[in-house]
Amino acid sequence: MIDKVELRVPGFTPYSPQFGKLYQEIRNDPKGPFRQTQHYLASADLRPYGFSAILHTHNIHGKHSNHKLELIETGKMNYTQMRQEIHRIFDSATGPLELIRVDLAADIAGVPVSWFKQQAFAPYKRWTCEIGTVNADDAQFSTMGRTGVETFYLGKRPNVIRIYNKIAERRQEYMRLKRRALAEAKKRAMGGPIVFDFPSFEATSGFPEEGLILTRVERQIAGGRVPEELSTFARLRGAADFDPFERLVFLSGGKPEPNPDDYDLNKLAMGMYIRHLVQKDGIHRTKQFLNRRSMRNANRMLRRYEDFLPDDAARITHDELVEQYRQTVSKQLAA
Repeated sequence: MIDKVELRVPGFTPYSPQFGKLYQEIRNDPKGPFRQTQHYLASADLRPYGFSAILHTHNIHGKHSNHKLELIETGKMNYTQMRQEIHRIFDSATGPLELIRVDLAADIAGVPVSWFKQQAFAPYKRWTCEIGTVNADDAQFSTMGRTGVETFYLGKRPNVIRIYNKIAERRQEYMRLKRRALAEAKKRAMGGPIVFDFPSFEATSGFPEEGLILTRVERQIAGGRVPEELSTFARLRGAADFDPFERLVFLSGGKPEPNPDDYDLNKLAMGMYIRHLVQKDGIHRTKQFLNRRSMRNANRMLRRYEDFLPDDAARITHDELVEQYRQTVSKQLAA
């Protein structure tokens, strides 16, 4: 799916009549949503006003003073709805608008984040990060939580592959909204009885709270890295033909459990050590470790000790991942 879209809008572009009136009312209100930021004269979350967008006005670094428009929750929109949302804010043709960030994703049921951490690697990504209960001294890791690995990164923003527990992410958002609604209910009660009726997690998210494993594999592309075939809003129509996971590779080979009688002691010891590294740190970090200690011969070593790699590659293939992505994007673009 197309999960996030950010557009560069020329600074001279007029607002739509609908939004222009609202902008005049809230822009100079001290209690309004607009605040100056590091890169923009003013930025505001427009969702409280009925828009699915965040607006950043007048870039203070560029000579053209362009705006940035973030469309929010585009995974729930089709192409026509995205275009309409842009028109609600700017009186402009949408097709030529430049994409400065696009997040492309696929949801995979039944395969946990921990499997992707063990089996997936990106040959040209040198940095990895996890959020979960992984103990590591390497500064490339950040850890938190008690329930296992929830998010796994390959690369760094603005061009990163992010693999995360979609149910946990929705649950966290649900609890945030519930706490906010409870606070509002207490404020309205003014010390009296609190009337608070909040919908269930399933009703708000569309997912069951228990029993479903759903992992989102997401490619975030920004920072001047948006490919030419997706460079404008009009060209987003071709997103189903683009492979956002081209550089994501899954481990292949290995055995469920190597037979110690088939190997001499040296090969057995080295092979089992490599197997332990892959199971503990994942194939991407294992390749980094082996490259640092073998004059960048990790691929040769992994071929030599292929029998010892964990045999778990059948859970999902690269082609299946891309096909899932293309199916959801095609549905979005059909309308």
